Amino acid sequence: MFKRMRFGMAALALVLALLSAPWTLNAADTAKPAIVLTAFGTSTAAFDTYQHFEEQVKQRFPGHEIRWAFTSHKVRGKVAREKGQKLNDLPTTLQELKAAGHTRVAVQSLHIVPGEEWEKKIVAETGKVPGLQAALGKPLLSGKEDQERTLQALAKTFPKDLKNTAVVLVAHGSPIPRGEEAYLAFDKLLRSRYRNVFLGTVSGKPARQEALAGVKKSGASTVVLMPFMFVAGEHAAKDMLGDAPESWKSELMKQKAYHLEGITRGLGYQEGIVRIYLDHLAAALKTFQGF
Repeated sequence: MFKRMRFGMAALALVLALLSAPWTLNAADTAKPAIVLTAFGTSTAAFDTYQHFEEQVKQRFPGHEIRWAFTSHKVRGKVAREKGQKLNDLPTTLQELKAAGHTRVAVQSLHIVPGEEWEKKIVAETGKVPGLQAALGKPLLSGKEDQERTLQALAKTFPKDLKNTAVVLVAHGSPIPRGEEAYLAFDKLLRSRYRNVFLGTVSGKPARQEALAGVKKSGASTVVLMPFMFVAGEHAAKDMLGDAPESWKSELMKQKAYHLEGITRGLGYQEGIVRIYLDHLAAALKTFQGF
């Protein structure tokens, strides 16, 4: 039994238009530091996760100009070709804010780990605009406290019966050691608390086959596949729940005729996870004197 994603393309176009609109600023808008929410991006209807998150930011940090930036060149290109919408990278968004009169900006990463996107597309690019003071809000799993808070938030979504049910968290993975280490540290914490909850990545470590082998060994009859990603985009729809022979769903069914359930909303909809990101943003804003 699967909970399938519903792709409302008209709704997606509206959300894209809202998040990519070049808002007109005034003097009052520039009095407070601007906020740039920086994500990997998606070309799917899961883009509405970003709009949901922006609403949470507005509630906690009213009066701030909020802009978006997307680190994936591939996603930006695909959205431009297929939807006719322009998504900014971080340097472009920062330049636009500077041109609009802003002198301070808090850049909040919506990535899961401090991996390649964080280091090369955010840290390396922030601070390159003369006259624009920037502070960084860290990714989700940036320390031991983050790991613990993340697990506590996720635990609220786990099924009550974890003897006959296994949960598989499906993450992107990271090509660089620092990001991979964050995933492995979280996996270690997860394994120390839950016997039948497993973390695997689409690419990298913890490896998918290790997670699936853990499910097989658990003896569970039901498996819940859950995206450990901010948005449940193409990875969730295709790699995780797709019908292709190499998908996580297909690989599991080769092992046993499990009752499978697929979660089709990303972490950006989970209240406890959102709170961690907002706390990271609050810490970044506090670095500005007088704020």
